[in-house]
Amino acid sequence: MHKAEINNRPLNNPVWLFLVGVAIVAGLGLAWIQGDQGGPKLDSVDTIAITKASFLFQFAKSNDWPEETRKGNFKIGIHGNRILFDFLVEKYSSQTIGSQMLEIVWYEDAQMTEFTHILYSEAEGDDLSKLIESTGNQPVMVVTSLNDLLQMPKGAVMNFLVQSSKIRYELDMDNAVLRGLIVGNRILSWAVTR
Repeated sequence: MHKAEINNRPLNNPVWLFLVGVAIVAGLGLAWIQGDQGGPKLDSVDTIAITKASFLFQFAKSNDWPEETRKGNFKIGIHGNRILFDFLVEKYSSQTIGSQMLEIVWYEDAQMTEFTHILYSEAEGDDLSKLIESTGNQPVMVVTSLNDLLQMPKGAVMNFLVQSSKIRYELDMDNAVLRGLIVGNRILSWAVTR
């Protein structure tokens, strides 16, 4: 066998070896992503939950609550979206808000049973009204997620809505002031109106 014939074999060709290596790495990466160690598998519902979770975390970090609420854990309460709750716990529960550890609380019923700094709900109608009423005038940032055909509910501070296929939020500054919340400039500038 001549030297030229050996160099033309695929195993001796550096380009071919590189392509085989890339294919192996890509295959291993795909297997890792699809396996348990790759984390939760995402679909469009999860993507919406992830976006909302990111906003809720930014609301916690970028706004200010009264001094009396700065003891113990900083609590975000979730009602009506278990995927969002699970993602918040997985991604953010080890974080701090100022000097407070972040705690994510699940609400099965449409009633706030303990103080939470942020209370998120996807309820509508009577359930939502009952939940908002259970907050009284406490410094709770009530965040809802209503169809953009519905008005932002009385007592809510923020409301998620979809505009141009993106999750946005609207802000009711009057409710924020009534509840003793100071909205950060960045949060204020990102809010939309309709």
